[in-house]
Amino acid sequence: MSIQSRAGLSGDLSPQQRVRAMCGVYAVLFLLGLETTIGGSILPLASTELHGLERFPLVGTLQMLASACTTLIAARLGDMYGRKYLLQLSIALLALAGLGCGLAQSMDQLLAMRVLNGVAIGMMAATAFAVPADVFPDPAQRARWQSLSGVMFALASSMGPLLGAMLSDAFGWRSALFVVPVAAVLVLAILCFIPANRPLHRQEQRFDFVGAGLLCVFIVSSLQALQIRPHVPMAMLFCAGWLLVCGGAMVGLWRHQFRVAQPILALDILRSKGVRHVSASTLLSGAVLFILFFYSPILLHTVSKLSLVQAGVAMIPMLVGLPVGSVLNGLLFHRQRRPQRLMAAGALFLFMGCVLLLALGPDSSRLHIFVGFGLSGLGLGIINQNQVLFMQMVAPMAHIGAATGLLSTARTYGGAMGSALLGLVLGLSGIDQALVAGLWLALLAALLLIPLSLRLQLS
Repeated sequence: MSIQSRAGLSGDLSPQQRVRAMCGVYAVLFLLGLETTIGGSILPLASTELHGLERFPLVGTLQMLASACTTLIAARLGDMYGRKYLLQLSIALLALAGLGCGLAQSMDQLLAMRVLNGVAIGMMAATAFAVPADVFPDPAQRARWQSLSGVMFALASSMGPLLGAMLSDAFGWRSALFVVPVAAVLVLAILCFIPANRPLHRQEQRFDFVGAGLLCVFIVSSLQALQIRPHVPMAMLFCAGWLLVCGGAMVGLWRHQFRVAQPILALDILRSKGVRHVSASTLLSGAVLFILFFYSPILLHTVSKLSLVQAGVAMIPMLVGLPVGSVLNGLLFHRQRRPQRLMAAGALFLFMGCVLLLALGPDSSRLHIFVGFGLSGLGLGIINQNQVLFMQMVAPMAHIGAATGLLSTARTYGGAMGSALLGLVLGLSGIDQALVAGLWLALLAALLLIPLSLRLQLS
């Protein structure tokens, strides 16, 4: 679905084609929201039944790791060959992964399917989020259309926990995991009607296989270095080994990118201070987003003593806050001389929400829970949309897909780092301490986002 060419094909699209393209994006984001929230509420139960609760953090870490490895690769392929067929392939893989999770008979099988799920999500993120920049070159117009993206994601997200919990209570956890494959069939049908313009290039396109390999080694080794288990002999030695591999891969990747004509990372965009600042902010918000989405059901179950259904209801304010923040940002964006202030305001809302969630206890009122999640969702809705808009404003048009892929990779990698750190705390202490550590990490990240947002340079 790449609408980019030598001169940028966005101007060649009719209004009907633009609407069809965005309908495809909305359908994909609806499916993504459904998958994220159903998985977050059901997978703890699945891990318990498969006798692997102590390995539960790996469910998130492996998924995020696979997604982070895939995103930039898929983004580069989208810039080269177009995004429509990559989107369709990602939906098919997501359906296959969902079926595999629902049929898993062991924790190892569940983890393997979550890796495939991460590959699919990485492809979806790299392609779906780049489409609005292809279709609408004007940032203000793009902001209005992207605000509806948040609505679709939140609509599915609000349905996910409740639907998953209700199906799990009635028919078992496996039935809940079959929802996404069924919905994926409908999304694939919608994607058949979107435009499939293949981008034109002045020179022959070559894929950077060496750079892609080094990137994957760097991501895997950096996260493996955090998988410390004190009871395992020579654990620190293994950690040091992974750190050496990580450092070597990072140096090799950086040098290789300067030597190759068409690098996987497109280092030209990294020369911009604005791109670096947006990427750093996305790492932080990605960690917070993953912690709140993935661990909130366990947090509410263990700390506030809520059932899965009650936990799903309690998370609705966060899921509603996401589109509210996105729509509010779309309405205010074009009126701001310094839109960075909007993102700083979102970070402040997120910080206040995390403070309230950190204060949760067995006697916390429903209002306390709802306000905490609502403020967090409102802040994340504002932050996430601005990050996409800012990245597409500061990046060259020829590298829009790569820049959006870098943003998605940073968000996913931040989530993987947050999951890995929680897994480390879980191995050292226990689930209660890991949840508290996760909330403190979210609180610190939200606090750092405030000054970082104000320092962003968009010109």
